[in-house]
Amino acid sequence: MFQRKELEQLRLQKEQLISQSDANRKRLRSDWQRVRSSEIWLGEILALTRRHPLWTVALATAAGTLAAKTLRRPRTFMRRVGQVGKLASVAVSAWKLFRRKRQP
Repeated sequence: MFQRKELEQLRLQKEQLISQSDANRKRLRSDWQRVRSSEIWLGEILALTRRHPLWTVALATAAGTLAAKTLRRPRTFMRRVGQVGKLASVAVSAWKLFRRKRQP
C-alpha cells in the first residue's frame, strides 16, 4: 500500500491544509465583522463624498426636492415611483454627459 515516506508526506499535507483552513476561517470572521460594522460603512460613505463632492451635492439636492414635493402634496405610490424614475433618468443622462467630458 503506502510506504512510510508517502504516509508522512500525506500527514504533512493534511496539517498544512488544516492550518490554511484555520487561517481562512479567521480571515473570513474578521472580514465579516468589518462588513457588519456601521463605522466601516460610514467611513466608506464619507470617503465617497470626499472623492465626489459634486455628485453628493447634486443627489442631496434632488432628494431634498423630491422629499419636499412629496410632503407638500401627498400622492399615490405609483406617481412617486414615476418621479423617481424621471429623476434617475436625468441623473444617468447627466452622469453620461460628465463622463464624456472627462474622457479625452
